Amino acid sequence: MECKRTCFSEVWPNEGRLLICLSDKPSTATISSRSADQIQSSISYAPVRSSSVLTLLFIALFWVIPIASAQYTVTGTITDSEFNETMPGVNVLVKNTLRGMASDLDGRFSLQLDEGEHILVFSFTGYETQEITVSGSVDLDIQLQPSNLMMDELMVIGYGVVRKRDMTGAVSSIRSDDIGKTTSLNAEQSLQGRVSGVHVTTTSGAPGAGSAVRIRGVGTFNNSSPIYVVDGVILDDISFLNPADIASMEILKDASATAIYGSRGANGVILVTTRTGSATMDRPVVSVSLERGYQQLERNIDLLDGRQFATIANEIRPGSFNNVDVVPNTDWQDLIFNVAPMQQYQVSIAGSGDRSDYYVSLGYFQQEGIIDRSQFERITIKLNNTYRVSPVFRMGNNLTFAPYSQQVAPNVVFTAYRAQPVIPPYYNDGSFSAVLNVGNPLASLANANNYNSGMRIVGNVYAEA
Repeated sequence: MECKRTCFSEVWPNEGRLLICLSDKPSTATISSRSADQIQSSISYAPVRSSSVLTLLFIALFWVIPIASAQYTVTGTITDSEFNETMPGVNVLVKNTLRGMASDLDGRFSLQLDEGEHILVFSFTGYETQEITVSGSVDLDIQLQPSNLMMDELMVIGYGVVRKRDMTGAVSSIRSDDIGKTTSLNAEQSLQGRVSGVHVTTTSGAPGAGSAVRIRGVGTFNNSSPIYVVDGVILDDISFLNPADIASMEILKDASATAIYGSRGANGVILVTTRTGSATMDRPVVSVSLERGYQQLERNIDLLDGRQFATIANEIRPGSFNNVDVVPNTDWQDLIFNVAPMQQYQVSIAGSGDRSDYYVSLGYFQQEGIIDRSQFERITIKLNNTYRVSPVFRMGNNLTFAPYSQQVAPNVVFTAYRAQPVIPPYYNDGSFSAVLNVGNPLASLANANNYNSGMRIVGNVYAEA
């Protein structure tokens, strides 16, 4: 069956258009990468059958493409204006659209823009937002300026980022320089006296004893202790951490800051960030810390000496002691309390390679108790590594290994306060004397054999793309 119309073509070389009449209406298409003469020579002017029409359409699909708007690509590198270092994770958006991307680990970005889109918006937490106008394919060098408004310092909390001045009473921060100013058993003790609204007390005077932390008073939901988030891992205590491995601690106090943690954060949340290597390190950084101190009882409780005790006893029961001037005078507090040393050593190395950042530390803490037969010893191994497998994929780990041993003394403080000062601690043959009602505190210490040991392993392994 023949068509009623003859197929014909008209070509405008300057405009690059082809007019094909297949029925009673013409259609227009855009020529792609072919000259007008080539197009004209490929069109038949003779009457065509229906099968020829399909053939012509098939040919047209190869020779023409739909009309499309022009696109161009903008690339670039983003750096910090202060240190001239590349900045990964910078948000790059096309203004008034939702299209954009984040810069890679080398600070590079590549974004396609449509015709009519000429403004890119660059933003990053703690830096001034910039708008750059572009007019075609170009490779940009963008330098972001740090924000100079001190009161507008941003802080990351539960559901987002807020200005620090809006969170003055709700969030407190402690940096590593403040944490390392005092020798402390654990990071919890480093908070003592440094943060408003946070009350830290030691549960006992025994070596290795934990601390009780209360944020804005005593809570009423289950217990009153806050939760700790160490490098993303939620824990109930951080007594195993070496304070020298901590980069910062953020204390979230109110409901808006702790909302993301639900009822578990009702008593507050303490965010702990440990040290890591950094791509800004051009060489390995080795740190060595040596600390040593001594502990002693601040003052003894004022108790009766031997003569005073005998005098009072005679008043209660006359004739208990015939001569109060010759009775023994035993100060049981002086016998059980001592000056005890405490020492801490730490060595760490941090750095960065072409494809990895690393932080490795080894810490040793040893504390003798002011009572004999009490001591605490802990070794801390910290491994924080990040591996850049590709520009869009990285993996890493934050691991802490903390073996410890502890010797616990019996409760001789109570017996020392109740033991009579008129009883000598030893008999003439060197054996322990009997102390009525309470027992001999020195004998209890000599026969004590209470040891605890174990290992805490805390950390995570992650991958990001």
